[in-house]
Amino acid sequence: MAGEAGKTGTAALLDALAEGVMVRSGDRFIFVNETVLKIVGYEGTTEQFMAEGVERWVHPDDVGFVQSYYDKRIKGHDVPESYELRLLRADGETCWVTCRASTIQWNGETCVAACVYDITEQKIKNRQFERAESIFRSIFRLTPEVMLISSLSDGKIIDVNPAFLNVFGRRRDEVIGHTTQEINIWADQTFLGRFVEELKMTASMTDVPTTVRTRGNLIRHFRIFAQKIEIEGEPMLLLIGRDVTEDLVQAQELQRSRDTAELANRAKSEFLANMSHELRTPLNAILGFAEILREEMVGPLGSPRYKEYAHDIHESGTHLLSIINDILDLSKVEAGRLEAYLTWIDPLESLEMCMTLVQQRAFEASLSLEHQFDQNVLIEADERLIKQIALNLLSNAIKFTEPGGKVAMNLEKTGTGGLCLSVTDTGIGMTAEEIKIAKRPFGQVDSSLSRRHEGSGLGLPLVTAFAEKLSATMTIDSRPGVGTRVSVVFPPFKVREKDDD
Repeated sequence: MAGEAGKTGTAALLDALAEGVMVRSGDRFIFVNETVLKIVGYEGTTEQFMAEGVERWVHPDDVGFVQSYYDKRIKGHDVPESYELRLLRADGETCWVTCRASTIQWNGETCVAACVYDITEQKIKNRQFERAESIFRSIFRLTPEVMLISSLSDGKIIDVNPAFLNVFGRRRDEVIGHTTQEINIWADQTFLGRFVEELKMTASMTDVPTTVRTRGNLIRHFRIFAQKIEIEGEPMLLLIGRDVTEDLVQAQELQRSRDTAELANRAKSEFLANMSHELRTPLNAILGFAEILREEMVGPLGSPRYKEYAHDIHESGTHLLSIINDILDLSKVEAGRLEAYLTWIDPLESLEMCMTLVQQRAFEASLSLEHQFDQNVLIEADERLIKQIALNLLSNAIKFTEPGGKVAMNLEKTGTGGLCLSVTDTGIGMTAEEIKIAKRPFGQVDSSLSRRHEGSGLGLPLVTAFAEKLSATMTIDSRPGVGTRVSVVFPPFKVREKDDD
């Protein structure tokens, strides 16, 4: 094997060296030390290694100049004393070595002795560094960001990229070797001092706002990014600046637009709330008198048509009051004034009351009205909002279901421990696009059935708002001509069993 026992004297000393030693005569080696075998990963003996000849261990692309150097050196011509070449390892891979060669006398024969040192790792690191440096130089040259490299010791600028020269309207000779104060690029003269002091406590800084003087003495807003780096052992500062002036202007314009829109929306919501309140007072009086006339509470009207007219007035007024109430609720939602008074409630009584309220309407529409409720649950909710959710869903389902159809309300536990309140109908159904329309305030699906039933288009948007206020989520599953299922799902932390403490 590679390690040979019994070596003494010069051979043992040479084997102990960290450098590989080779002695060449013609196309053969007449001596190699153990380090050479380690460099090329050879596991045989030195004799076996040398028997394979010089060309076996030199990379084919380097054989030519290695042979030329050998021939010239043997003849006493000038050749480089030190150079790099590639050797072939025993496994077929390539390794780089640096070689220092000279002629010697070996047993009375003129030979060439070479000391080789494995520099493969260094070569790999150098290539990686060169690649990284090439990438950095490309970025430095091409990026639209302003880039500057300066000395940390005296602040003098070492290099700037073309973007810097363009933004500040300078020539390179006006910048290189000067400090940023000397070329007067900072609008805030105290910024750099504060910036450098803070940089001393950290290796980098990001997204630091400042103002600079650009071409034409214009003041621009910048965001500064800085990193401490080393160049040839000297600490440097890499500074990158991004012009955010336009972004700030756009952000300010956007904020002004948002504030204007919010102000207009608030004014609209307050107007709707006030108008709804003002309209409900006389409307309640109209409904009350219409009901007195319809029921003939103070005596007969004389003509049956008057009673019919009173009925129409009451129905129209009731519908108008419903729309006004919906608008009032929506205005509260949009103004952020919708309040929920949360307590642990048994939802059955509220849901059964809602079923009773719509029962006559379902009967008149020739619909089957069904329900199935889990009897053993409590939910943390606002009873008023639960009623409004249920009434809106039931009213919508009855409104959009043809005679002979079915509407069902269910209250059941979910697989995750939550609670699902759902209303399912066999009505006209909706497409995915129609569902999006129905979820928007005042959005109404354009169908013959919906046109036969007046409405404000606020039912589902209000249900969504009420559900969110109760930490629940509303989902809609619908198919045209098949029907619709609207579900309001309460999370597990809002639900408990009746017998829980």
